[in-house]
Amino acid sequence: MAQPKLNQKALNSIVVPFPSISEQEEVTKRLDELSPSRQQLTAIYQQKLTALAELKQSLLHKAFSGELTAKGAEAAVEEATA
Repeated sequence: MAQPKLNQKALNSIVVPFPSISEQEEVTKRLDELSPSRQQLTAIYQQKLTALAELKQSLLHKAFSGELTAKGAEAAVEEATA
């Protein structure tokens, strides 16, 4: 089955709607107003990712060193109360 042709005449007949200049300016203004919030949220997100990675490493370390077992927990309590 042949594919239909898309020639210059067909392309010229396609109507592409654009918002008015005032609407475009309003959208740009709103995006500019939101930019600082986006930057702040991005920074917070990165901090949370870093904290999560550190927590994961800490949990893995404690798991492999036996600190997360009942015996390890008892030893930690004894050490803390000594």
